Amino acid sequence: MNNLSTAINYERECNQSLRKSEKTAESRSNLYTYFSLLLGSPHEIALESKITFDNSLIKGLPYSFQIGDLIEEYSGIEIVDLKRQYSALFEVGDEGPPAPIREDLFLLQPAKLREDLVRFYDYFGYTLNDEFQWQMDHLSIELEFMHFLSFQELESNDNKLSFQLGQLDFSKKHLLNWVPDLSATINRLGNGDIYSKIVVELNNFLLIDNNWQKETINNIHKTGG
Repeated sequence: MNNLSTAINYERECNQSLRKSEKTAESRSNLYTYFSLLLGSPHEIALESKITFDNSLIKGLPYSFQIGDLIEEYSGIEIVDLKRQYSALFEVGDEGPPAPIREDLFLLQPAKLREDLVRFYDYFGYTLNDEFQWQMDHLSIELEFMHFLSFQELESNDNKLSFQLGQLDFSKKHLLNWVPDLSATINRLGNGDIYSKIVVELNNFLLIDNNWQKETINNIHKTGG
């Protein structure tokens, strides 16, 4: 992780007065959690208790974004229908899934993608249960990792900058590199189911959040490499 460490420690700095982590980190972390839950496989997670939206959990967002109506719609759908819609869009098809929900599969397995994910997860101390190791590139897990980084930004004192820059780097390398194309693919399919709506809204959120992140980061001298 020498290159990542160099970038984090020496090339950039965060404008903490603009970032306001004490107000923004927790609400952003919660919003990433909501999207992670919404895009988790209904075949693998317990959905007996539906997601409950609490607007107070995202009140500290540094930008305007609404997710309550989307969660309400999702929670009103029967589990059997969620499973059917999820499988039809993300998992099965005559020539493979219409819209793969795993980065590695969507991008046709580019070299070293999974190795880069491992480096990110290991560097920041993010661990996956054994049953999820094989799908570390699943969109829900990548969003959970962003939740983890945002939460650690709030909790950390000595490594706050590291977690802030980690969010910016990861969102660029492992979310914005494919989620916009995933959203465009789903738009072309035009089936209008709940997961299509979730991905479209996620894409909007990622673009807004990434632009805000970049506004809080200042480039300083580069050390090369």
